[in-house]
Amino acid sequence: MTSQGLGDFAKEILAERYEVQQHLGKKAGRRTLLTRDLQTQELVVVKLLSFGDEFEWHDLKLFEREAETLKALSHPAIPSYLDYFELNLLGSKGFALVQSYIPAESLETQLKAGRSFSEEEVKQLATAILEILKYLHGRQPAVIHRDIKPSNILLTNRSGNSVGEVYLVDFGSVQTIVRINSTMTVVGSYGYMPPEQFNGRATPASDLYGLGATLIYLVTGQHPADLPQQDLVIKFEQAANITPGFSSWLRKMTQPILSRRLASAEQALQALAIPINKTQTPVKASNSVLGKPFGSKVILHKNTDFIEIIIPPVGGVSKMMVMFSWYFRIVLPLSFLMILPIFNMMSPLLLPVSLLILFFVVSMCLFGNKTLHINSRQISLCYELFGIERHYPLPSLKKYIVRLEKTYTYYNNKPQPCLIIWSGMQKYKIHTGENNIFSVNTLELDWLAEQISDWLGLPITKN
Repeated sequence: MTSQGLGDFAKEILAERYEVQQHLGKKAGRRTLLTRDLQTQELVVVKLLSFGDEFEWHDLKLFEREAETLKALSHPAIPSYLDYFELNLLGSKGFALVQSYIPAESLETQLKAGRSFSEEEVKQLATAILEILKYLHGRQPAVIHRDIKPSNILLTNRSGNSVGEVYLVDFGSVQTIVRINSTMTVVGSYGYMPPEQFNGRATPASDLYGLGATLIYLVTGQHPADLPQQDLVIKFEQAANITPGFSSWLRKMTQPILSRRLASAEQALQALAIPINKTQTPVKASNSVLGKPFGSKVILHKNTDFIEIIIPPVGGVSKMMVMFSWYFRIVLPLSFLMILPIFNMMSPLLLPVSLLILFFVVSMCLFGNKTLHINSRQISLCYELFGIERHYPLPSLKKYIVRLEKTYTYYNNKPQPCLIIWSGMQKYKIHTGENNIFSVNTLELDWLAEQISDWLGLPITKN
């Protein structure tokens, strides 16, 4: 090795093995070099950390963590760890990390060169990165990149209908879940960093925010920080020519409130798959994968601001069975109590009360309805008769909605499909089965489940 130090690497040979070919990047205390491995004759990337005036001990911690992480990873879209050694040059010392070279340009470089992307290409790219994040977040412990942005995503040229091969690089800000409870230094890039990272904390959903902000750059051509914001929400819609379904998905990826953001790469992939087959028209019921079943009397109102489902009472023979069920379960037992001496004092009231209950049940079967309403603020489930409303359970805030579950309830030991929206510990249910006045059939349940899943951006889980 020569003694020229870190200032000039033209044709230098590092560690008597890596011949410098080109400078790839430089930032405070760090350099990235393209070199040739003289043992294998292959091009490799050498990242250098020098102990200069700009050096901080935290930089060394991150540098070593990057090396440890790459050494443990094995994925075709992530650079491979090759070597790690100490530099001891004249007048300067440091460390070097050697990793495989990926012959592709960054998204940032391609955007500055004028490359544009169709919505379908952006979705392809999103899917590719989400698959990488699914691998990283599925590690034990989970690996969080913390710096998803255009300069850290490499992309080859288009090939046929493919956007190109996609790679994720630069693990210099990586964090593992096991470290979350310790004090963290803020890392990330302005415009691509979610609010929780400003507090030194990150979760898998933090990487989703970075990816969402990157995709917003692709569809608008503007840096996310240059777009207008309202309550930390990026307002990109006016600058993007994309379908409402994809726009809705991007909003869910970049929600500033962590609990309202898509929570995992798997969830994001499932949510992305829902609007892929939709047309360019505004969101409405007919755009869903499953259309409204023929003959259904369920009423659905849906737009970007709210979703409302009105379920009328069951009809025909089913309605009569429900009425008689309530009669035998309520009216007759009350009538029986009238003959007991202990209830003699109350007996004049029991018959009117039992008839009133029967009248109420019959009225609900004929004129009532059940309404599920979700808007940007809250979720409510309301039973209405003659303008009188009863909420059960009580309304709760939309931000607490965490799960959409298809499961079963049991009536006379028979399982009946049921859809549950979990908001915190409260359950908002849509039932099937003739034992319930406001029930739907299984086709309607499947249709409503997809509609709610699409609007909330939550996958349907089954139990």
